[in-house]
Amino acid sequence: MRRAELDSIALLERLSGRGHARLTGRAATGIWAALKALGAEGRPVLIPANTCYIVLWATLEAGCSPRLVEVDPTSGCMSLETIHRFEEDLPAAIIPCHLYGNPAPVSAISRWARARGIAVIEDAALALGGMADGRPAGGWGDVSVYSFGLGKIVDVELGGAVLTDDPALDAEIGRLLEDTPLWNARLSEITQQWHDLYWALHQYEQDNLALVDLYPTLHRIYSGLVRYQLPASYWDDLPAALRALPGNLAHRAEIAATYAEALANAPLQRPILPEGSVAWRYTVRARPVTRNSLLRHLWENGQHGVTRWYPWLEPMASAIAPAAATSPSPNAEAWCASVLNLPLDSSVTVNGAHHTASLITRYFEAISG
Repeated sequence: MRRAELDSIALLERLSGRGHARLTGRAATGIWAALKALGAEGRPVLIPANTCYIVLWATLEAGCSPRLVEVDPTSGCMSLETIHRFEEDLPAAIIPCHLYGNPAPVSAISRWARARGIAVIEDAALALGGMADGRPAGGWGDVSVYSFGLGKIVDVELGGAVLTDDPALDAEIGRLLEDTPLWNARLSEITQQWHDLYWALHQYEQDNLALVDLYPTLHRIYSGLVRYQLPASYWDDLPAALRALPGNLAHRAEIAATYAEALANAPLQRPILPEGSVAWRYTVRARPVTRNSLLRHLWENGQHGVTRWYPWLEPMASAIAPAAATSPSPNAEAWCASVLNLPLDSSVTVNGAHHTASLITRYFEAISG
């Protein structure tokens, strides 16, 4: 194992407080391997109704039966209240996600799951460096995952990590990861294909339900993107990026404070993050009737880093895994219809944040005048 891999693993174990960490092709590969290692195949697995599609795909790729869980209307995360309806059909595992860096109540969810013999896989892809219920995000559950993909807090374009405190579970996860395909030019090509297709599809799937009929075929073509490994040389830049995390988070906090001040009078619902949590992006919510036109206004003015991610998974799930979407999730749908994410990465300056905020302010002035 190269020095960069060893250093990255040591840094991740220190950051999370975990006993074992392994580098993966992406966070979803870690979820897939964890579900296989936990023996969850053929059983239900609970996932948030508004998270990245790849969590749904990883659950399916592991041979499990995903169930979409409604989220709390304020935090956007699954909660103890929203998982209670699954008492009669207990799942093999539950995957709480710290959406936008906003921590899910993992302590309460872990107690609930432990009392019922349910495994917990903590999805900390958007919360690296933050705290959740008094522990580092990524320090909860039987297994946890981080992501280092495009747009994540630590961004080296690809990659993730899977962590646990159980040495036997770690060994089995490692065995599974060793058998995954190695990243190559073909995987790179189909990744770009899928991103281009899905970016277009998810913009319109709720307004044009016929589009969801495409998902079963697309899932069949692209589901191999769930699991792969990266060449050892790929990790050479990760240790430096992890060591730079404190400065990274300080910059994000500064830009978030700039947005907060500049948008204080805008008709937006602004984030209230618990102490110790981190902001993946500055996440605001607009009225659904104006959100899409505001987003297009920003894009037309060069603000292509502003997104409306993460989607409500019901349309895709109903097409490729109908049993997943058997429970209503209006809160998750409302988040999807209203959310805007303003960038906080190192490319954003204070002046740039003020410019984005001024475009938003002018938009609302124009429609109100």
